[in-house]
Amino acid sequence: MHETISTDVLIIGGGGAGLRAAVEARDHGASVTMVVKGKYGNSGCTLNVGTSAVVGLNGQNGDTNMSSMRDLVSFGGFLADQKLAKILVDETMDRVQELIEWGADFQREDDGSIALYRSAAHTHVRNFTLKPGENGRQYTYGAPPGWAMMDALMDQAESRGVTVMDDTVLIDLLKNDGRVVGATVLDCRRSAILVVEAKTTILATGTYSHIFGPTTVSPFETGDGHAAAYRVGADLTGMEASQFVATSVGFPPGTRFLNSENEDFLPKYGIDDPRNFAKEPLTYAVWKEIKEGRGFKGDKVMLDMSAAFERKNMPWWFMDLVKEQTEKRGIDLRHEPIASEPRAHTAIGGVAINEKCESTVPGLYAAGAVAGGVYGHARPEGYTSMITVVFGKRAGRYAAEEAKGIADVSIDSAQVRASIAAATDTIDNSASVKPSDIKRKIKATTRRYAWVIKDEEGLSNGLSRIRQIRAETGKLRARGGYDWARALEVHNLLLSAELHFIGSLERKESRGAFFRDDYPDTDNVNWLKNILFRQVDGELALGYEAPDLLYCDPATYEGRLQYQPIANYGTCAAAT
Repeated sequence: MHETISTDVLIIGGGGAGLRAAVEARDHGASVTMVVKGKYGNSGCTLNVGTSAVVGLNGQNGDTNMSSMRDLVSFGGFLADQKLAKILVDETMDRVQELIEWGADFQREDDGSIALYRSAAHTHVRNFTLKPGENGRQYTYGAPPGWAMMDALMDQAESRGVTVMDDTVLIDLLKNDGRVVGATVLDCRRSAILVVEAKTTILATGTYSHIFGPTTVSPFETGDGHAAAYRVGADLTGMEASQFVATSVGFPPGTRFLNSENEDFLPKYGIDDPRNFAKEPLTYAVWKEIKEGRGFKGDKVMLDMSAAFERKNMPWWFMDLVKEQTEKRGIDLRHEPIASEPRAHTAIGGVAINEKCESTVPGLYAAGAVAGGVYGHARPEGYTSMITVVFGKRAGRYAAEEAKGIADVSIDSAQVRASIAAATDTIDNSASVKPSDIKRKIKATTRRYAWVIKDEEGLSNGLSRIRQIRAETGKLRARGGYDWARALEVHNLLLSAELHFIGSLERKESRGAFFRDDYPDTDNVNWLKNILFRQVDGELALGYEAPDLLYCDPATYEGRLQYQPIANYGTCAAAT
């Protein structure tokens, strides 16, 4: 027998989107159970938040929500759902004010005003940085802006009596009569499978970025929500696209990027000061040099930061970096360059949603990084944190409102038995192969065949290799619930990687953060459309959907948008 828990709204994921959804669902009268993969408050990608962006702080002149939305949509290659993008920018200020009321603060200037700046690919000054209050919580990873968000959201969730099950991992979503009615989950501490029956379910499980390595994201982002949604027939979108960052260390203005020929190579890619350019053109330039044989051992370039010491005001984080390199590695950044490499960042693909955060399967919602389509194939920095709270609130509201109209749900016991049997069949405590062994193979495959700049031959080989790994993967060693969870992750990563390779082969162009060496141009004639991934009768079916260009279209842009410096991005065509 299995234990069954009942709730109005089941939220799977404990980061910013999940917490904001929980707060809103409780405020709309729903009982809420939150399943958290790690420790409550120490899981998810919100803890890693850096900069944020909003229109209107300190009364910035000339900026509008429409200009912010156009920056977002154009940088993503116009593949965004423009209704969702407009919701994001229109509702961000309300969510920022809310965080302030809940105890978050800002980095400020000496006169007490909010410190504002303009990050690359923004046409106006609208970026800001949150900071925790004086009595903030302690976290095991992340950065102060993310801690500030989590402090505020956790306080609100706890004050509303949200039920939290931490160290608990999603296994499968459960369907009955065509709608999602809950999930099977693994309690890692007890090595026990539980059933949670729910009137509505919200996925807030983050990305599938751990198909890659090394990566900047938290270890919990293994495509669990993507895979579970796919298995119940929900549409996924944009699974071919993932973001990368150009360096493994921070760098100040004026840094020179050197290849193995000691050439400062960024100028030949049209990049003068790397701090003035977004991560996409920087990453492309770095990996192009490495791919063409001009990198150093270990697929690295060298960063010469010596010019930074001539500046009067160096950022605090740079001084920390100087101290770290001097004390731990004996490198004097005043005179010596430092080795650096690109890293995988947040995967872009996700569950296709509408303005209510509903997926294409009734009863299933998604918010945060697991939801796709908000911004297309790239985003300027600053929007990520606000996506979590804007769409977390919406998911919580609409899931709770739908739950009010449902008397009860019925779980299909045969489906539960099948889920438990399949999960149990993945492990054997005497097996010789560990989950980490398979994860290394997946990361090695994507590193070799799908890292930053792709091509047909590499993608074909990579897809074959992922399918070979899947076929060869039998039972995995698991000596307890936490090992069991890692084994379940393996299968979610294999599915996510396979969809990534298939989508990358299908998209024959370059757009946003997606680069094909054999198709280097953006093709708005044939590829101004999203790829949808759906399981039909156990098989993958691909669909295609052109974005509705409600407010912004590529008519005024030419060539590869991601190569334009921030001063020359132009203006999107106005809505007609």
